[in-house]
Amino acid sequence: MIKKIKDKMFYYVVERNPHILQEYQQYRWRNDKFHEENRLKSWFYLLDLNFKHRILKIPHRLESPPIQQSKLPYLDGAESESHYRPLAHHFAYELLMYDVISFDIFDTLLLRPFDDPKKLFMLLGEKHDYVDFMTIRVKAEQEARENANHKKGNREVNIYDIYEIIERNTGIDKEYGIQVELDVELELCYANPYMKRVFEILKSQGKRMIATSDMYLPENMIRQLLEKCDYNGFEDVFVSCDYNCSKRDTYLFRIVKNKIGANTRVVHIGDNYIPDVVSAQQVGFDAKYYENVNEVGGKYRADGMSELVSSAYSGIVNAHLHNGLKKYSPHYEYGFTYGGLYVFGYCNWIYNQAKKKNVEKVLFLSRDGYIYHQVFRYFFNDMPSEYALWSRIANTKYTAEKNKDDFLTRMVRQKANTTFDITISSLLDSFKLSILESKLEEFGLKKSEIVNNGNVKQIENLIVKYWGDILESVEHDLEELKNYFEYLIAGHQNVAIVDVGWIGSGARGIKYLIEDKWKLGCKVSSFVAASTHYNHSAIINQLMSEETDVYIFSRMKNRNLYDFHLHTNNKTNNIYFELFTQACSPSFSGINANETDGLKFEFDVPEVENYEVIEQIHEGIMDFAKIYGETFNKFKYVYNISGYDAYLPFRMITKDLKFIKKFYRGFSFSRFVGADTENQRTENLGEILDKSNL
Repeated sequence: MIKKIKDKMFYYVVERNPHILQEYQQYRWRNDKFHEENRLKSWFYLLDLNFKHRILKIPHRLESPPIQQSKLPYLDGAESESHYRPLAHHFAYELLMYDVISFDIFDTLLLRPFDDPKKLFMLLGEKHDYVDFMTIRVKAEQEARENANHKKGNREVNIYDIYEIIERNTGIDKEYGIQVELDVELELCYANPYMKRVFEILKSQGKRMIATSDMYLPENMIRQLLEKCDYNGFEDVFVSCDYNCSKRDTYLFRIVKNKIGANTRVVHIGDNYIPDVVSAQQVGFDAKYYENVNEVGGKYRADGMSELVSSAYSGIVNAHLHNGLKKYSPHYEYGFTYGGLYVFGYCNWIYNQAKKKNVEKVLFLSRDGYIYHQVFRYFFNDMPSEYALWSRIANTKYTAEKNKDDFLTRMVRQKANTTFDITISSLLDSFKLSILESKLEEFGLKKSEIVNNGNVKQIENLIVKYWGDILESVEHDLEELKNYFEYLIAGHQNVAIVDVGWIGSGARGIKYLIEDKWKLGCKVSSFVAASTHYNHSAIINQLMSEETDVYIFSRMKNRNLYDFHLHTNNKTNNIYFELFTQACSPSFSGINANETDGLKFEFDVPEVENYEVIEQIHEGIMDFAKIYGETFNKFKYVYNISGYDAYLPFRMITKDLKFIKKFYRGFSFSRFVGADTENQRTENLGEILDKSNL
């Protein structure tokens, strides 16, 4: 009787308010020994929590950060290193001393691809074609538990109790609704890699193992989930709804104890501190706390996404980084955590846009298009696609006839503002214009002279005077370039060009060549991840006419993201965004067609020092894409990640540049057209940060 009174008091004082329950659980976990020795102070702490949350209606403790304060990512290194867990085989070794090992099930043995399990109910809503089914499902469970409490004095219910209420309120057949929910659980639940390794080690040693869970799914359904995830060999499975009692009230553990023997040495492992640790210890079991992956990683995830994508993204990242089986490098995590959602979402958007526009083939421009193409080809291989060699320097040279001012800007004006000195000779060589060296003296210039703001006008005058010679020098190469693009187009009449951004000049250049100069009878569309330019009106016409389609933001789309990207970090955010889409190859600089050597593709200075980092970033992006894409393969609408959602992880990591500065200062990065061919170098990120006063 006294026990029941205590349980009811605990329910009303703690469990009925989720904020109180969460803070009290954290308090008990961090202060277990203090609690045992100072129970009165713990009660005063509970009274303080009730006053703050029930009377003052404060959603978090006063000493916690205000709810409107944005979170920050883990900035000191690899997030997977931020939380200690013993190695799986070390953890398993610690368990070998026990006769029976008991495992909690959900968030311990099994994981869902959401940071909040209720979000799974949103997928049920789509199955039933029922608006706001998640709320209906949650309220039905609450009502069922209240009914149980009134009828039998505890809150234990099973899924049949829940769906009786749903059937009454919605007309959805109870048996059908239950089967749909079980099918979705079977589709999405997966084995926690860390606990699976522990389980297999213990199984190989012949250890007795049981599963013990507070859950509304009965044993037969739980066994289906465990077997689907290759957890075979449990001696017994104890579920609260089958026994009408719970771990939390200790009675389920008492049933376990009676069944396996009072003198058996038992350890229980679980992620919920009160029922899995405190309650287990109260009946004489030892306990191991496996902190919930979403509690460990949740504080580092981006705010502000739409609910379903946010929960899926956070659940996948938290589980991957914090299950405890592996540690990853900061570069891998930069790709996985901050670039994976964007690249996967962009590729899915490209696929959908291409179908809407009747595009027959998608061309991904080097080098930014490399990782896009890898992901696109993996998931959307029913649409023809190809990785196409192109670059700013190639675009500048081969469209010079149409874009003279752009040629002068990229070739001369920007070169005067790099972080390292470049000679006029190196400048001319990078554009294969050594024919102009003999003309330098005419304009008071020397080959060894450094390009600077003082001689920019003279260099421009040189180029303008000999403009005809420049155009003539690339004419033969243009014929070979035409053959290359005829090969890429492969007879298709509607192609799309994909690039990272920012004003779609690469795609527009190719469009000019294919549609106007060469007249190949092929329509060209342009897809960019994002559009921004210091001159806000630069491509408004192309955006409004839908000649260029944008995934994330532009002057006309998601303006708050556009403004953030353009006006924070001293306008350097393009660089950090392009870290996701570098490639382990030098930039294409053009085609050299001559009678002696035949056709040759030529390339700029290779940044080989970046390649190991790039590989790790791409591995992270690809791993995220595979996990997300394969997890929701039967729920393809979850692929439809908005550009807004896709950008928010990147916005989070660039709110504070500590991570970028720590791990990417030495990364070689060419902001402008062409490198310093004479000295075989480009700028590095540290130099750019210093010049930008960051």
